[in-house]
Amino acid sequence: MKWVAEFSARSAELADLLKDVKGFREPTETFDREKTLDLGGVRVRLIWLGNGHTLGDTAIFIEGDAVVFSGDLAMKKAFPAYTAPQSSIDKWLASLDAMAALRPSQVVGAHYGMGDASIIAAYREFLTSLRARVVALKAQGKSSDETAVTLRNEFAAKYPDWDQPLRVHLLATRAYSQLP
Repeated sequence: MKWVAEFSARSAELADLLKDVKGFREPTETFDREKTLDLGGVRVRLIWLGNGHTLGDTAIFIEGDAVVFSGDLAMKKAFPAYTAPQSSIDKWLASLDAMAALRPSQVVGAHYGMGDASIIAAYREFLTSLRARVVALKAQGKSSDETAVTLRNEFAAKYPDWDQPLRVHLLATRAYSQLP
């Protein structure tokens, strides 16, 4: 219900859509790591990927069309966001590797435009670069906040057409606390 309240506060339209939500029903079906559904000849794989963006990141892969729905794990020209305290760059990178291994022809993120597998590669390159820079700046004795400000500026310049550059700050501070 926390999320219902948060989304309701974002706009009058969302508040109206969510006004009658008083709770959520229990799922009738669950899965641990992966589940394949047959939707009348269309095979769909639900793949739990772990703690990248959230605690329950799940990709959806349409086998015959090689389309992966990546959620917030890979979006076109948008900086990623941590939403769970357990989120980590290493787990996020493992999720990107798992999606890339599917060899998708199209990637559909939760927000922004869709595209090809280069969206996954771009997120991989960004997170790998961020991790390397955090390690280097931390080794130089920079504080968490100094590191975050430096990286926010560096990555805003490196990815000028990406949306949500302020997200780099939280990513850098979280990575700083998780990396040696």
